Amino acid sequence: MATDRRSELADFLRGRRTRASPLANGLPAGRRRRTPGLRREELAQLAGLSVDWYTRLEQGRDVNPSRETLQAIARVLDLDDDERGHLFYLARPEQVAPQPASTRQEKAEPAMLHALSAMTAPAFVMSPRFDVLAWNAGACRVLIPFDAVPRERRNILWLTFHHAEMGERYVDVPTMQRDVVASFRLSASSFVGDPHFDALITELLETSEAFRMIWARHEVRAKTRGTKTFRTRGAPLVLQWFGLNSPTTTKQMLVYYVARPGEEHRLAEL
Repeated sequence: MATDRRSELADFLRGRRTRASPLANGLPAGRRRRTPGLRREELAQLAGLSVDWYTRLEQGRDVNPSRETLQAIARVLDLDDDERGHLFYLARPEQVAPQPASTRQEKAEPAMLHALSAMTAPAFVMSPRFDVLAWNAGACRVLIPFDAVPRERRNILWLTFHHAEMGERYVDVPTMQRDVVASFRLSASSFVGDPHFDALITELLETSEAFRMIWARHEVRAKTRGTKTFRTRGAPLVLQWFGLNSPTTTKQMLVYYVARPGEEHRLAEL
């Protein structure tokens, strides 16, 4: 699925425009509206842009929006901080942090390995592509035994949609899938057009209907913490998870899980 930044930006804008609220922008939402959300001309007018110029932007044409223009579009579309950052990255990548030097990572960097070895909580290290590069025994108990999975399939995104055992661990699979895709899409925006990322996305689009439906929503979300509810032999177990980002250009992340106070002993149920 070879793509470029302009087409990704166009796809993002179309998706957000069709979900924008006419009422929130002071427009009537009558029955005569044939399309959901805002029309192109409505968005252009609300943002103070010419319809022709905005149409070219949404078509992936060669236009260069200013920061002020992007801020106006973000205001009309009511983008949150993550979505706004995603918009600016796609439209003006030269003003955002540089892309990591290495796009294909097969090993965890030393600092991440040192941190992992010091962890008593279930933990693993993953690359920006969500490849699992290293893990401890606790991660295998909470999720799946990663050492039993072929290296090319040790990928959180792939496992989320294609590994039955991992899916059976979660109580709310649909929410977990949406969260993973939204987080991955934000990470992938730094690698638009990278063949390693494109190959993974293309394969999932071809093999998973659930992934296709979620991917089409074009949701983006930066997540470095959250909760996940796991099935156990007894009552469901809620674990908090945290992600520690590497300060280097690898953009690797150390993810670890902790039980809520008073429930640490229940980790053994997994």
